Amino acid sequence: MSLYDRLADRMNQIASGANKNPALLELLQELFAPEEAAVAIAMPLGTNPLEVIAERAGATPEQVFPILERMADKGLLVARFSRGVHKYNLQPLLPGIFEMQFMKGETTPAKMRMARLFDNYARASREQGGTRPSIKVTPPARVIPIEKEIPSKIEVFAYERVSEFINDENTLGIATCYCRHHRDLVDKSCGAPKDMCMVFGPFAAFLIERGFARKMSTDEMQRTLDRAEKYGLIHVSDNVQERISFICNCCSCCCGLVGALHKYDNPNSVAKSNFLASIEIDSCNGCEACVARCQMDAIVLQDEVAQVKSDRCIGCAVCVSACPTGALSLTRRDVIVPTPATLPDLHRTIFEDRMAARPLT
Repeated sequence: MSLYDRLADRMNQIASGANKNPALLELLQELFAPEEAAVAIAMPLGTNPLEVIAERAGATPEQVFPILERMADKGLLVARFSRGVHKYNLQPLLPGIFEMQFMKGETTPAKMRMARLFDNYARASREQGGTRPSIKVTPPARVIPIEKEIPSKIEVFAYERVSEFINDENTLGIATCYCRHHRDLVDKSCGAPKDMCMVFGPFAAFLIERGFARKMSTDEMQRTLDRAEKYGLIHVSDNVQERISFICNCCSCCCGLVGALHKYDNPNSVAKSNFLASIEIDSCNGCEACVARCQMDAIVLQDEVAQVKSDRCIGCAVCVSACPTGALSLTRRDVIVPTPATLPDLHRTIFEDRMAARPLT
């Protein structure tokens, strides 16, 4: 088995995995130099000290350290230095490595080639049936509703409030929207702002240090959030309760996740908030502002009154913010989907879901 075949198998063992096909092997060869591929194959799951990784790779820390640092600079793994110890975590292909390849907003020939290779991989995966949820897998991301549109009478969990994440983290950053930038590299994006990828905490610190993001203040982050809502973008975050690492502000035309949701017959089975749009019929004037704003085609006009398709509504509240008469509001769903506590919990749950349905061979 070739080095990159083995690396493909290793990437398939991380969280949401990777679909092994010729396009994946070509992509991995572009991403990983041979010595980087060998180290990646040897890396244990999760965050591990330099010494542990070196031992698994059959090398000394001095030999492995520069390789890991290059991989961190390339966005293949996340690096941390804490209490005198270097630690590294190999990232999943999606979400993870893909996003970091385009966060800097570079338009070099190398990045254009990378964008095409990711497109080729996505196309090959669709042909394998690898992008539609044929098995029940915990989603890696969730929708966060526009906070000010949640009625005050509804009890709201801390992890459902964007303001909680902005106010509670010491390190905040903004990176280029990798999805819209990726679309610009291979074709053309919708034109929505690209300085919209919000990152938090240790992940933000890593991205800022390595030049993937720039540091932001609490006020700057809030203004970015307000700007995203003005453009009708959907807030999407890690599907965790504690210490999220990102909030993307997404459009269905460019974003991989939201664009895929739009194509599903039942998008709220894949990623959603715990809220649902509701219409007060007597207040609706049939202006269709909500119809134009909804990125899931979840609202239709019937007898000159807006109607919500509950199976398509993901509870983002973009429509609520657009309604001029106040006819639209958010209500709590009858069934609340459990949200994993932490990122390691999420990755473990996704992998266990996959293995329960389709064990690795």
